[in-house]
Amino acid sequence: DSPCIFSFLAGPKGTASRPSAIASSLKPYVVENTGWQPESDMTAGFARKTGLVGTGDGAALTLLFRNITRPVRRFDVVTLRSTSSLWKDGLAKFVIVTGGDFSHGSEIAEASSRSARETSFEISAELIVEGRRTSGSGGDQHISYHFGLDLEDGQNSADLGTDVLVRIILTNGSKFKILGLMLCE
Repeated sequence: DSPCIFSFLAGPKGTASRPSAIASSLKPYVVENTGWQPESDMTAGFARKTGLVGTGDGAALTLLFRNITRPVRRFDVVTLRSTSSLWKDGLAKFVIVTGGDFSHGSEIAEASSRSARETSFEISAELIVEGRRTSGSGGDQHISYHFGLDLEDGQNSADLGTDVLVRIILTNGSKFKILGLMLCE
């Protein structure tokens, strides 16, 4: 039994080696999507890896996990960081809302919003390398960046039977790539 209510990890050794696998993983949970698409680009390094790409300032993706069957105490995201100008200004805001009932009538949703707890953070797609020349040989560098968040630290874990809402917004730049997302015990 997986400790996660949801996870995808892009790449040949991950759970989603192709864009269609990411799309299949996300589809049951998507309640809003403006500008996020699974894709593989053909540039060098980790940028070539399959991922979920937000394109255009304000691109937003909202995932709703209804009536969860396992507690959620941890949120992990793996993103691309790059020195390439394509990813340079990319900045995504991640918002996790726990402890509510967002999938039923408006009265219930309104009442549960008072007990819901929100956690948010931003991640940059830009990789800053000390001593790197801006022109000349050497090419761009790409790395995968892991950010893990213990939701219990802020009393924001999600209990059985509640809903979890995850919203991802491209707040700056034109592109941002997610290589993996996990909501786990």
